[in-house]
Amino acid sequence: MYSKEKLVEGFLQYLQLQNYDKTSLDNAPKRIAEFLDFMYEKGASTIDQIDGELTNQFLEYLKIRKSKRTGRVISHATIRNYQRSLNRFVKYLHQTDQGHLEINWQLKTKEVKQIEVLSKEEIERLYQATSDDLLGMRDRAVLAVFYGCGLRRNEAEQLGLNDVLPDKNLLYVGMGKGGKSRYVPMVGKVKADMINYIQNARLMLMNKQVHDRLIVGIKGKGLSGQGMYDVLKRLRKRANLNKQFGLHTLRHTIATHLLAQGMSLEQIAKFLGHSSLESTQIYTHINGESL
Repeated sequence: MYSKEKLVEGFLQYLQLQNYDKTSLDNAPKRIAEFLDFMYEKGASTIDQIDGELTNQFLEYLKIRKSKRTGRVISHATIRNYQRSLNRFVKYLHQTDQGHLEINWQLKTKEVKQIEVLSKEEIERLYQATSDDLLGMRDRAVLAVFYGCGLRRNEAEQLGLNDVLPDKNLLYVGMGKGGKSRYVPMVGKVKADMINYIQNARLMLMNKQVHDRLIVGIKGKGLSGQGMYDVLKRLRKRANLNKQFGLHTLRHTIATHLLAQGMSLEQIAKFLGHSSLESTQIYTHINGESL
């Protein structure tokens, strides 16, 4: 008989070691706990007793399950999130020799959602909205990280001062999605803004704080992902950009701009840290008007 609590806790630790983002860490273990409760109610008290028929019953249950927050049946996208969490749980069980599950859900594909990207003019307006003081230098470094280097939010949070390698024109991302590391090109204005921030602003903003975090706030502490988003919100307002977008939009935007400039999907995939071209191919759906 399996222990739900031990499995869920072990799965959470596995996700943490794989460096998944906070949203995944918060939600994936809850989905697995719900899945295991459902299996136990169906009489499956060991992992080996969970077969394809039972997992398909769980899928049918999700199709009519109502959200506690909205009271409405959960969306197709939410069911896909359950599928992703279960696929990760399958890998966790396999890698820790705790059993094997088969999750072969055939979900109907929906039309690819048009992702939000900014034009080059809108990006320029964001840069123009930065000030010339210490915080302005820091804000340009934030834009360099998310637009210039295309990092994910949790990757940016973990950047250290030593990850900036100006002599090699590179930024080192030590713990990307899935625990993978990579080097990202850092040249031209991106490199200049980063060096300017490190040499002229970061030391002053540190305010006697001692740590290695690259992006810092006004009190010298490492800036969280939410703090970096707040920076972007202020710039968005100053630039009079009447649209809602976040840090990940900057990542989408640089990928789209690189594709428009002729960079191959393979190169963009390496730049973004995608494990497969399937994730990168969403940018081919963006039409000329978006560019």
